[in-house]
Amino acid sequence: MDKRKRFLFHISYWLLITFYGDILRFIGEKNFVLNVAKFSDPIWISSLFFKIMISYMILYVFNRFLPKKQYIFLVLGFFGVSAIFVALRYLVEEVLYVYLFNMHNYSDASRVFPYYYTDCFYFFVGYSFNAFFLKMIEDFFTNEKEKNELLTEKLNAEQAFLKNQLNPHFLFNTLNNIYSLTLTQSPKAPEAVLKLSELMRYMLYESNVEKISIETEVKYLKNFIELQKLRYSGQTFIDFQIAGDLYSQLISPLLLISFVENAFKHGEVSISSKPLIISLLLSENNLNFIVKNYKKDQNKDEVGGVGLENVKKRLQLIYPNQHSLEVREVDDTYFCELNLIL
Repeated sequence: MDKRKRFLFHISYWLLITFYGDILRFIGEKNFVLNVAKFSDPIWISSLFFKIMISYMILYVFNRFLPKKQYIFLVLGFFGVSAIFVALRYLVEEVLYVYLFNMHNYSDASRVFPYYYTDCFYFFVGYSFNAFFLKMIEDFFTNEKEKNELLTEKLNAEQAFLKNQLNPHFLFNTLNNIYSLTLTQSPKAPEAVLKLSELMRYMLYESNVEKISIETEVKYLKNFIELQKLRYSGQTFIDFQIAGDLYSQLISPLLLISFVENAFKHGEVSISSKPLIISLLLSENNLNFIVKNYKKDQNKDEVGGVGLENVKKRLQLIYPNQHSLEVREVDDTYFCELNLIL
């Protein structure tokens, strides 16, 4: 609870405590008339003053000793505040008011110490309930705030871990491809190294933000596709379809790459009749991303489906209840469809 909400809560609480009787009579009585004369009554004013002041003094004792389980000091604090209450109340209502208004709150017989202290302690118990209630409410909001902060930190840590896990996974696969090019002394090797450098710059520096424009992410996908095409000696058949406004929407970085990477690892892209199809459609704040590829039995991932499992976890963390992911295999075709509310 921030300071403003805390202040408004305490003001509302004391207004309710002070006027709850008038509120009940206003609801239950047809001819209710507010007794404004009591607002000028010195006893009513001092009673309200002590109710608020002593309640917050008890609340201070609660906050000071209860969390540390210093129960002896807690009890001593209670008795200390009660003694202060009795002394101040007597000085105000039985000394000051006599001097200023020639009035007492208690009769002569009631001002004897045992009776006066016992009666004051009765009110003190009521004030203690006020303080205890205020502490419970404050602790509730404090605990909720701490729980939310811890949850946010946990989610950020998990997201950072998953994102960092993705980078080495992609890097190892790409280095293996470049290694194959260097073994055959392919002239494509230098270009592949340059493309990898551009991609790593994006992954290490440009993607270190919470959200990035879809235009930038699509540019990264295109560079990745160009790098992958260098692996093939012949022609590749890739149909990358894009529709919608790429500039107005943001997306979590490196979220789509795993689907495309998976298609290149396990798919065939050299058959003209069965091209790799990548479709990205934006409609207002809805994103539809489809990857469809023809399967092959080569290039199986020995580590396992790290990239795809990674992106599933990231979707749960970043877009809970804002996405649907369908992954299916039909005969010789592998199909992924992601629908995302941005």
